[in-house]
Amino acid sequence: MIQFIDVKLQHDSLITILDRINFFIDSGEYIYLTGNNGAGKTSILSLIHMQNLPTAGQIRLFGRDVSKLSNNQKAHLRRKIGILFQEAKFIEHISIFDNIAIPLRIIKTPEKKVTHNVNELLKWLGLSCKANMLPSLLSGGERQLVSLARAVIARPSLILADEPTAHIDISAMKKIILLLEELNSLGTTIVMSTHDQWILDNFPKKTIHLQNGLILDNDSNSQNKLQKLYN
Repeated sequence: MIQFIDVKLQHDSLITILDRINFFIDSGEYIYLTGNNGAGKTSILSLIHMQNLPTAGQIRLFGRDVSKLSNNQKAHLRRKIGILFQEAKFIEHISIFDNIAIPLRIIKTPEKKVTHNVNELLKWLGLSCKANMLPSLLSGGERQLVSLARAVIARPSLILADEPTAHIDISAMKKIILLLEELNSLGTTIVMSTHDQWILDNFPKKTIHLQNGLILDNDSNSQNKLQKLYN
């Protein structure tokens, strides 16, 4: 699903943010990106989401070379991706229900199905009573749960989660992790950045560890696949 081949990312052609990044993520995997602040985790997620293009190297997403895609083609691929930011972002003047419903309405889902799906997800998260509230009235943990609900409501093939459990209470944290694990069990690919040792210890997954824009260690299969690709 995701291939990074000798990827380099620079800022203003002077500052190297990522260098010689190689990894492969197969459909259905659950991968952690770990490392200290500034290691390059968010930059990798932004490249996968096609917000930026690499300075050098190649990125393939869903089998497509992202550097060769038109803006319309990128927009089409992004519909397969749900993204969860560290700081929840909403349209603040509309309700929680309507914020969650946005991805379904973009793809013109029948309103009856929108109502059913959003209400079911809010119920699972224990937020049914918040459906008609504005985002500004939610706690930090509740905002992140709603942000996750919006990211997953359209059943994307891939979810990118950038430090989704930062600055929230343990109860909300567990709900987010359990929902991501449930989605992964149904076949959704998860790529999550975190430096939370409690999560790494209690919910272990395959890990790509970054430091100063370099991969310190990685699953050996990725290197074997890379070698086959070049041969």
